[in-house]
Amino acid sequence: MNDGDDIVTGRSNPIAHLDGNAAAGALAELFTADLTTSLGRCDSCGTVRSIAEAVVYRDAPGLVVRCASCDSVLLRLVERPDCYWLDVRGLSYLQIEKAPAQR
Repeated sequence: MNDGDDIVTGRSNPIAHLDGNAAAGALAELFTADLTTSLGRCDSCGTVRSIAEAVVYRDAPGLVVRCASCDSVLLRLVERPDCYWLDVRGLSYLQIEKAPAQR
């Protein structure tokens, strides 16, 4: 074992970490919010707007949400009987406000 090795795994890891299950509570709180009021930054042109201001196409296999400024795809949402597929590669970030009771 080297000086920088993680005590648990023996691998070099300066920051202790958990697996993705540790994010379950925070993610459950986030996805109960009305995302249409959330601000998102288009990764293509940098415009910041609420999702409600975006252009939505529903004729695809799912929803396609495009930037109202440059028409780049912000997000895609496909619903299947057993799951959802969410692709948000077109957003640099999505700012989701907490509900008043959560503040």
